[in-house]
Amino acid sequence: MLTLPSGGNPRTRASARRERGQMLILFVMGATVIFVIGAIVVDIGLWVSERRNAQAAADLAALAAATQLHDPSDPNGAAIAKGEEFARRNGYDPSSDSDITVTVEPGYSGSDTVKVTIDEHGGSLFAGIFGITSMDVGATAVAAYGQSPPGPDVALFASSSDCNAGRTLDIQAQHLDVTGSTHSNGSIHVEGPDDNFSGPVTWACPNGFTEAPQQNGSYQPPPRMVGNQSVPLDLKWTDIEPYCDGITSGNLVISDLSPWQNKVVCATGDLTLNVNATQAHMTLAAQGRVLILGAGNNLQPADKLAGSGFDHLLFYSYSSSAALPAIEVTAVGGEYTGYFHAPNSRVVFNGLQDVRVNGAIVAQTVVVRGSSLRFTALAGLPGPPGPPQVHLED
Repeated sequence: MLTLPSGGNPRTRASARRERGQMLILFVMGATVIFVIGAIVVDIGLWVSERRNAQAAADLAALAAATQLHDPSDPNGAAIAKGEEFARRNGYDPSSDSDITVTVEPGYSGSDTVKVTIDEHGGSLFAGIFGITSMDVGATAVAAYGQSPPGPDVALFASSSDCNAGRTLDIQAQHLDVTGSTHSNGSIHVEGPDDNFSGPVTWACPNGFTEAPQQNGSYQPPPRMVGNQSVPLDLKWTDIEPYCDGITSGNLVISDLSPWQNKVVCATGDLTLNVNATQAHMTLAAQGRVLILGAGNNLQPADKLAGSGFDHLLFYSYSSSAALPAIEVTAVGGEYTGYFHAPNSRVVFNGLQDVRVNGAIVAQTVVVRGSSLRFTALAGLPGPPGPPQVHLED
């Protein structure tokens, strides 16, 4: 029997060597491709991270800058300074990097728009081997500032803006419920306890909100400081006079409503209403003081004021006395629907035993005393707008 030499076929050995060489070449080529892809993926991840950081910094800087666009002294300067400050906080310092800009863009989407641009180029770890030395990872953000719509209708409004006058809106009552806006262009004090506010509580003077230790009621939303607000109701005597059913010269005291039903009762002096358990439509207006005393009354404005622009006016005083309230109400129970308006002086409301006011008190200064009172705003006197709306533009 013939046998092959132990060294095997020379052709077979040569073929095996060629296959091993081909596999080595393929391995080197595959490893090179994998390295290239890995290098690019690492650098792309780095660039994406840098781009994300730049965009976040630009967004925050633009939003912060936009909050200053209604600065009363220098809105553009304030916006630019605030934007640069927030860019610096997030690692992009405009003082050392000229590629960071904050500009107010009047023509972009109105005058209340600010633009932040971060022109950043990311380096590379491995992509430079293939000639890719940097990548644009900059970002741009545009933010706008807009006023919020008017807030809930007014329930209590003190127009005096004298920050040295003490409590311009002084709530001394306990167990008080207010539904609607409560605002003072000066300061507000809430004595409590158990005074609850469903609607904004706002004031204009620095440190202008105080409350007694026993005040444990709720505020929805939380109280906040705002700027001076336009008075929602500011009537002159000449606005009222054409609607008067005669004008009494001097003082007038009413203890019987039968002659005055559904009338606008006017007096050049003081006007006093002293009745109990009475239901009536009437409006009282005086150049002097208006005093209301009674228990269990249900009073609403005179129907003839419909269409006047002050349909809900219930009590009005044009008095400018600093010593005495222009309007003073002492009520036990009952319901009063309408506006209490003293444009030049003070309104004092004393109420007990679940007195309800559906309307608003609008005066220079306001004092509310008593217990178990409910104030609910009527539609028609919009309250201060909410916080400014700042948002990023698409």
